[in-house]
Amino acid sequence: MVETHISLSVNRLLNEDTYAIPLYQRNFAWTYDEIEQLLNDVADAFQEQRENYYIGTLVVNEENGIFKIIDGQQRTTALNLIALALKHEFGFDRLKAVNLTFPARKKSNENIQKLFTKQKISENDENELTRGYRHAHDALKKVLEERQFKSQSFFNYLFDKVIIFRSILPNDLDLNLYFERFNSRGEQLEAHEILKAQMMAKFGEDQEMAQKFARIWDACAEFDKPVIKTFQIRSRPNNTHEEGEKIFGREYANFKLQEVFDKIGVDKVETKSLLEAISEDKSERGRAVSKESDISNYTTVIDFPTFLFQVFFIMEGSNETTFDDKKLLKIFEIERRDREWVQQFGQLLLTMKHIFDTFIVKNVQLENETEWQIKRGQYETYQRNENRGWQYVRINYQNNTFDNLNKNIILLQSMFAVTFTANRDSRWLYEILQFLFNHIEELNQTEFASLFKDFLEKMAVRYAEERLFTEDGNIKKYKDIPVYTFNFVDYVLWKNRSDLKEKYSSVEFEDFKFTYRRSIEHWFPQNPNGHDGESQLSAEFLHSFGNLCIITDSQNSKFGNSYPESKLTQWKREDIFKRQSLKLQIMAALTEKTEWESDQVLGLENEILPMINEFIGSKK
Repeated sequence: MVETHISLSVNRLLNEDTYAIPLYQRNFAWTYDEIEQLLNDVADAFQEQRENYYIGTLVVNEENGIFKIIDGQQRTTALNLIALALKHEFGFDRLKAVNLTFPARKKSNENIQKLFTKQKISENDENELTRGYRHAHDALKKVLEERQFKSQSFFNYLFDKVIIFRSILPNDLDLNLYFERFNSRGEQLEAHEILKAQMMAKFGEDQEMAQKFARIWDACAEFDKPVIKTFQIRSRPNNTHEEGEKIFGREYANFKLQEVFDKIGVDKVETKSLLEAISEDKSERGRAVSKESDISNYTTVIDFPTFLFQVFFIMEGSNETTFDDKKLLKIFEIERRDREWVQQFGQLLLTMKHIFDTFIVKNVQLENETEWQIKRGQYETYQRNENRGWQYVRINYQNNTFDNLNKNIILLQSMFAVTFTANRDSRWLYEILQFLFNHIEELNQTEFASLFKDFLEKMAVRYAEERLFTEDGNIKKYKDIPVYTFNFVDYVLWKNRSDLKEKYSSVEFEDFKFTYRRSIEHWFPQNPNGHDGESQLSAEFLHSFGNLCIITDSQNSKFGNSYPESKLTQWKREDIFKRQSLKLQIMAALTEKTEWESDQVLGLENEILPMINEFIGSKK
């Protein structure tokens, strides 16, 4: 039995099976530009040493062992012409025969066979295929000359590592409607789109389950939107429970999701290809949601492909992790998985997205600034008219997830988020999600907030110990001390705010929040104005932790080589004081009282170090 959905290398595409271009398809229309672009894209992937390069989809309809091309004929024809040019003009012969036919176009059929056997084609018989052959030759020559890499290795990469995804349409599908909707664009599919298609293929002919899986995947893939907003909820309190409440509970507080496929609806079980499933517009995904309170726009601390990694490693119970998006398909190895595994992954994906939405910090865009938030969706009834009218149901996001400890937990999570900004560096988040999953039975308990905070603080200490101190127990100095150290110290200072407020009354402890500060600044500059090449502060103190702080890159350039007193004046004038690191605010407060010298540097270190040691000791 022929596989309905399969990934094919160019070699397999050109040397296995037979493909036909139906009469209703337009003629080959690619010019030199499209062919050159295709080759340059492959060349980029080759030079970047990508394991595979996906060039899109090939949608076909099988009839008597011949695959009629519905979508993807331009790419397929171009690849055939490139292979023919390689065979005759570059001595790279891996084309066994021409498996592309044009049943209704006699000249095209004859010409492509003549191109294969290198027969002369008269000027009168030339057509779009012969022109395409010359374009392929010229484009290959140009790419090879410009790139200067080994041609044989590149040609082998093209044949073995360039992948097209073939989807066989069911025989009862309306091909005219399908063809109207999907036009060949030659776009590179994202790895997670390929992964989705590979997983859906595991359901075989069970289209209902495949569509339910697609609904879960698409709901989770809209990553800047809470997943519960994708599933139908009741419009009125007296209505029967809709699928959203069946899945997540009436208060949306079910986190250990079970039998989710039985609770998800599909409007109509339609027979359609996986290409259609992975290509649907987001606006058409899922089902309409009842009227609900709005939630601000927000960005998440990772993207969807990275989240897929996180869920996968939780499912596999692995501590060996990687979050390199180029390795997504390799890590999942879907060819090794069965339908049951895919179904379990779908259920876990939905579970973890609901947990992610409820317990993981997000950066919310407010009117003039951003704010870190952790809020849970809650069931709420309301009336459009207070005096009369129906009651309606909506999802409300007004309440914090952790009540009194919300600020504390937000600070800890955002501390990691602003430090480890790259998706590849999201090991910290994996550890948090793993903890939440392992305590899934306790997530709704009142005391869980305290347990979670304690876990995060211990994790913060673990990350700090390997980044903060030298082997002899001293705080590291400039060039050896990472950004995380400064963020960790800010958290410790915030924890000690009650004791520090009296001495540093100008410091904005209560309004403090972590932001993306990446630049390490010398408060007393390395090269003060008028003293280029030499500082008036000895290196022992100049590069010590007490004289260092973190600010944004733009603020660093503003401060330049000004003396601390000048920086302070400028800072006050621009009213940026309250948005700074707590440590920098304290340094500024000290500078306001007395001139910033070595005594102040040492004094600040001696003040902060006991707080750090005490906090670290309390988490042992």
